[in-house]
Amino acid sequence: MTLAPRVQVYTQLSCNAIYGHDTYDHTSLGQTNSTRFMLLDPVAPAFYSSPITDGVPTINIYADDSDEETDPRLPPSKRCLEDAAVQAGAARIQTLMTTTMGTLSAVTTGWWGGFGQRHGRTRVLAAATMGLLMTDLVFILVSTPHSIFAAHGHKLLIISPIIEGLLGGWSTLQAATSAYISDCTSDGSRAHIFSRFTGVFYLGFAVGPTIGAFLIRHPFIPIFSPAVGVHNGAPTVTSVFYVAATASFVNLILALFLFPESLEKKKAKAAAAATVEPPTSTSTNEPASTSSVTGVFRFLNALTLFLPKTVDGPNGHKRKDWTMTLLGTVLFGHLLSLGLFQLKYLYAEHVYAWGAEQLSYYISFMGFSRALHLLLILPFLIATFKPKPKPTQTPVTPANGQSNKPAKPAATALAKEMHFDLSLIRGSLLIDLLSHSLVALSPAHASQALFVGATSLSSFGAGLVPAMNSLALCIMQGRGEDDTGKLFGAFSVLQAIGQMILGPILFGIIYTQTVANFPKAIFAVAAGILLVSLAVLCLVRPDAGLKGRRKPKRTGLSAVEEDIEQRRGRSRASKDLRRPSENSMQISVGGPSMGPRSYGSTVGSG
Repeated sequence: MTLAPRVQVYTQLSCNAIYGHDTYDHTSLGQTNSTRFMLLDPVAPAFYSSPITDGVPTINIYADDSDEETDPRLPPSKRCLEDAAVQAGAARIQTLMTTTMGTLSAVTTGWWGGFGQRHGRTRVLAAATMGLLMTDLVFILVSTPHSIFAAHGHKLLIISPIIEGLLGGWSTLQAATSAYISDCTSDGSRAHIFSRFTGVFYLGFAVGPTIGAFLIRHPFIPIFSPAVGVHNGAPTVTSVFYVAATASFVNLILALFLFPESLEKKKAKAAAAATVEPPTSTSTNEPASTSSVTGVFRFLNALTLFLPKTVDGPNGHKRKDWTMTLLGTVLFGHLLSLGLFQLKYLYAEHVYAWGAEQLSYYISFMGFSRALHLLLILPFLIATFKPKPKPTQTPVTPANGQSNKPAKPAATALAKEMHFDLSLIRGSLLIDLLSHSLVALSPAHASQALFVGATSLSSFGAGLVPAMNSLALCIMQGRGEDDTGKLFGAFSVLQAIGQMILGPILFGIIYTQTVANFPKAIFAVAAGILLVSLAVLCLVRPDAGLKGRRKPKRTGLSAVEEDIEQRRGRSRASKDLRRPSENSMQISVGGPSMGPRSYGSTVGSG
């Protein structure tokens, strides 16, 4: 809901820094006086001063954009939207906000993942939601007309990513949600489950900006706001942040008091005890310094999950398994390419002169496309092409009367599910690659319809993350591991580093340097990154660790088969007919001669 309004706030702050900043707030309608001032631009440090006037000039900030003397601070001002310097400044502000939050989120997300594993997922959900609520409150103070905080918005905005990052941010919220879903679902491929939940997220992502566009056109200011009666029906983004803060507060209440905890109390206590007890031995395939990582670099401990691991090969020999390493590389490349999404809105604002209202409708259309794919198209593809598990016999109830745990999928069935998830990831990468390539190769003055169509194509590649989560869970299941909290904590660290730190920095630098000459450079770089990720994905063999034990040598009866044999009254002794049994030799010695002895048989009485 607040993506487009945030872009307008960044653009307006950059416009004020370049063209001057009056005492009036840029989100209000009316007439104001121009006064002398000096402003230190936080983006590119320099002093600016407004012209001195002896009289009291009046400025109609909502004049026609065709007038060359129109105030460039008009939201949305055509001059500000087309000015490459303003766009570069807005990109720097946005990069600073995103990287600050992403860095702190990367530092804290591993700790929040362990906290959720010990104390429950709902507490982590509540903490991350609190961070989003505080961010919305800061934007309310900055964007409120005639607020005392509006004139210092560039300084106040830096508080919001600090608070949100310390409380985990989006990466921790998504990791806790994925872990919550994993706790409540059975083993095996969970691609359809993750896709449905991600589809519900994008359904809200589609409805939210539409509501935001309506609120921009029809502002709503609460009675306790200092902006009551000053916006005069002019478009303002403040009301959008009020509604978003209310929704975040409702989510906070639900996470604290209504959502049931997914972790069982016994499991949570066991995890807490395991973290307190010192490890008895150190694994040979993990670095010994892992347990000694402390301080701000503790978040790197979660990334040890992607280190190559020693497993048993097909012939019983030890070998290095690079599956999770390659899979993490593919996911990191995808998340790195997602760093352009915020700049994609600045690109549309610059090339097509879109304001916050037009951007909101565009974001809604993109969210609706993703929701359509994740809720309808992808589940249909999964239900149609996913390998069907073979029916298994009902397990026998032991003599003690306790029921056995649900049987996990066999190695063969698990390998088929891994290949299916891998196919989903491959197809999603191809679609994203095609989307960015079409935008980068389109004509310089391509129509808006072509831009919307090409970028909306990436919505049908949204199944990558759900399929990646499912494949990683299957790989850990094949290894006999069950630490889902560490898995999704590692994914959240990758998301924070790739999507919120390195990605925005990379594309922010590229956009600021190329916006004046070739603004499509960000799409070309994103396509190149996805091409490399697709090449790495071709090296992934997720079922390599299962080939060695797909058909194990049968050396004896299983526990269930032994129980069945005992119930039938059959002896468990070996009945090898190739050598005489001890009983037949004894009986043959005691009886009369019956001709040649038959080994392995007994003599019956006449």
